[in-house]
Amino acid sequence: MLKNLKKVLAIFICICISLPVIFIPASASNTYNSVEEYVLSSATGVDSGDDIEKQIIFYKILNKVSDFLINDVVGKVLKLSVPDSAAVVDYESFNIDAYENFYPGMDEFISEPQGDKVWSLGYGKASILPEDFGEKSYAKGAYIPYVYGNEMYKDDDGNYEDLMVRVIIMNDGSGRGNVLFLSVDAMGLANSDVRVVRAALEEIAKKNNIVSINISCTHIHTGIDSQGVWTDPIGCLLNNTITDTVKYGVPREFIDSLVKGSVEAVEAAIDDMTTGKMYYSSIDVDEYVFDRTAPISYDPNIYKLEFVPFNSNETPTIVATYGCHPESASFDWNQDESDPLNLDRKFTADFIWYTEKLLNSAGYNFIFIQGNVSTVSSSRGNSNDNIDGSAHDGAMRYGYEIGYILLGMSMNQAERIALNNATGDKLDVNTHKGNEGYSVWYEDLPTVEKTEVKPVLNIKSQQFCVQIENNIIVLLGKTSIADNFVLKDVKNNYYTVSEVGYLEIGDNMKVYMSPGETFGELLFGGSGAEGFPMPTIREYTGEDIIIMDLMNDAAGYVANEANYVMAGYQYNELTGGFDSDTWCLISYGKHAGTTFIKNFYEVYDSVR
Repeated sequence: MLKNLKKVLAIFICICISLPVIFIPASASNTYNSVEEYVLSSATGVDSGDDIEKQIIFYKILNKVSDFLINDVVGKVLKLSVPDSAAVVDYESFNIDAYENFYPGMDEFISEPQGDKVWSLGYGKASILPEDFGEKSYAKGAYIPYVYGNEMYKDDDGNYEDLMVRVIIMNDGSGRGNVLFLSVDAMGLANSDVRVVRAALEEIAKKNNIVSINISCTHIHTGIDSQGVWTDPIGCLLNNTITDTVKYGVPREFIDSLVKGSVEAVEAAIDDMTTGKMYYSSIDVDEYVFDRTAPISYDPNIYKLEFVPFNSNETPTIVATYGCHPESASFDWNQDESDPLNLDRKFTADFIWYTEKLLNSAGYNFIFIQGNVSTVSSSRGNSNDNIDGSAHDGAMRYGYEIGYILLGMSMNQAERIALNNATGDKLDVNTHKGNEGYSVWYEDLPTVEKTEVKPVLNIKSQQFCVQIENNIIVLLGKTSIADNFVLKDVKNNYYTVSEVGYLEIGDNMKVYMSPGETFGELLFGGSGAEGFPMPTIREYTGEDIIIMDLMNDAAGYVANEANYVMAGYQYNELTGGFDSDTWCLISYGKHAGTTFIKNFYEVYDSVR
């Protein structure tokens, strides 16, 4: 009787706590014209005469008390009260070397092309919408739980959008193997689901000498729930508390469609593989992004690779990466007056769909790989243009403008005007130019140089166990509401398996492949990195390394442990005030950043 009462109590507590926690990522709904405008609006307004140092100390104490109550009191009670699902594995007996579907990459790195070798690249894409989408409803990721829909938005040509997996396969001709990158239109994928996709690609990988398979997510906030917490958390909790038949939070129909689409896209990319030249360029798009939370530290650049086949009949491919939450369309809550809750239940790939649409119209394939996303979001200051419309209309305009920047970043003004007209003037420059508040995308845009990339491709990854110290994430994992592979030791500590990697493309791109959403100060340093127990990434490597986040896992926010806070305030140097901060409610825990970066340095040191 007492055992059953404990189960019922645990279920009730979990239901009460899960709703506000799950809602946290969708809390920022405003758009701003600049970083300064954002931080000024979000600061608490400390008077200039106040003793800032004393207030910083006060808020640090407040943060520690808040974290203690959330994690060590409420969270720990939940962790101890709620039974594990049957999927939890014994940590002491787990052999990570026997854990299947990990791809370590290359042991040998090269610095120069091997003789007269050249680049090879293939591109493929496929839909990941389940076959029964339209008939069956699915939950939207990053909204409150149980917001179901079965319809995609239509684009400006009246065609339905889609959720896609996009793939590139690359080879530098050195004979060390092919490298795959898959980018999925989803919030994020747990490492366990990454391995499900890899398992489906195992025979293809053997046949085609694929030595590295890396799966990232575009991180859209308006796709199908890919992390489990929005679909049926209560149903999963009930089932997995009472029975040994595990019900996972992520719908298996979605996982099946993801696997099917990934296999289809990879096969298409292999068939498309051809030789050519690679070009690199980057451009500062600071006016198109903003960091929503102090300490303000982020990478404002778009990094672009352009692959041009030797055969002019083959389609060139643009690979773009920059840090930005694609959430322009995420927070329009008043789309459908016929809906009882006035919610927008349609799905969209946000701006990614429209960037690709523009690049396709210009004759390019396109893949977006999420960059150093941190707490950086899309600022629509330069694409609002004083034109009314829904949040989805804003995502469309933002996507087109980013597309024009990608296509025109190395062009002169005359070439940009010709490009604008040839691609249908998607931002209505010819109609609105000169109107108050309208900004022409190609005016004041700098022209940047593109350089040829030598055919050198190096990649190496490392897998490891990371302790989940955040008891909220423990709760979601141990009950299989989230899809994380969870281990438990004899001391009642919980772990999961994650990965980091190091990538080099020519001399142009050196990349830390991160499993989470890495705060920029861990890359760049500065005051936000004070107290971090190891050198920051660029300090340690001495290289202008960039970050690709959400690669091969969805580890949540990755913070400096000295600034880690689950619900509190951070000092904002730009305003002299304090910004609210709740992002680390969605994180593996205080020391996850140290674990990830320590493992990255081990990879880096092993090859450089």
